[in-house]
Amino acid sequence: MSRGLAFERTLGAAACLGAILAGGCGGDDDTPGPPELLQVTTVNQFAVASATAVNFAGLDTVRDAGSIGAAGTAQAAAAARSTKRALVKAIAATSAMYPLDALSGTVPCPFGGLIDVTLDDRDNSEGPSAGDVLTAAFNNCREDPLSKIEGGFAVNIADYAEPTVSGLFTFNQLRLDDPDSAIAVNGQANITYAVSLDSADTSTTRVDMRIPAAGLVAAVETASFKETFTYAPDFAAVWHDVTPVGAVAYSTAALSGKVAFTSLGKVLLATDPPFGYVHDMDGPQSGAVLITGHQSKLRLSVVSTTTARLELDANNDGTFESTRDIPWNELLQF
Repeated sequence: MSRGLAFERTLGAAACLGAILAGGCGGDDDTPGPPELLQVTTVNQFAVASATAVNFAGLDTVRDAGSIGAAGTAQAAAAARSTKRALVKAIAATSAMYPLDALSGTVPCPFGGLIDVTLDDRDNSEGPSAGDVLTAAFNNCREDPLSKIEGGFAVNIADYAEPTVSGLFTFNQLRLDDPDSAIAVNGQANITYAVSLDSADTSTTRVDMRIPAAGLVAAVETASFKETFTYAPDFAAVWHDVTPVGAVAYSTAALSGKVAFTSLGKVLLATDPPFGYVHDMDGPQSGAVLITGHQSKLRLSVVSTTTARLELDANNDGTFESTRDIPWNELLQF
């Protein structure tokens, strides 16, 4: 029973009648409901860790899924290489390939298929700017010979001032398929892309994502794994892609907030330190994420590129009473 109804109950019969109409008066209504968060135990810790690990990979795929082929001009191609992200690439391709009074058309994907791009120039500025709406529809778009993208998204542009662009993405059955897995995305996300270049010509792209009230849903399926992730409002992610001159590029990923695993329940994620990935290497190289459930915590951390460590505090006493090392290829089932 809410505090409001409990207080009204003391005011007499009239208030009691109101409480009855609202859902009950008298009797024992103080039994607590089920906890919102999942209880993490020795029995389900592997499933929780696996879903969390796939969730990182899935959102990273979401970040890349909107990529389209570079436009056929040096300017657009340079913009595409510098960010490799949907918003900048689509705007760059649109602006470079079509007349300013007709910012729409069809862009070929690198290995077949098409993407239809339209920029609604609402302020008649003859170019992308805040308040404009970009839409992209993928038709069997292939970024490589073995993968394809279908569906689409719309972007309400909040800011467009190179090297920073931002907007509200609305995903509509955006689906990425490859031989090992498939991911489908629906819902909304506020995303900001910012590119910087330091004195050593190291390029860094920062991608910030925050989920608005409408929420975001991602479904991931592999031969041995199937899960749907529902991200609560204010769930956030931050990625950094760093490309040094003459050295191997690397990325970091940090997630925070509440997510529901359909097969398990809800948990809170907090990444510290961020997961680190060296490009062209399998598995993360560093990082950890704390998974908080109902009166329980599970820490998933990187031991090496082949091994993850699970530390479980099943009674929330502040001590991890069990530790278990697991190969990444068992947690990431694709």
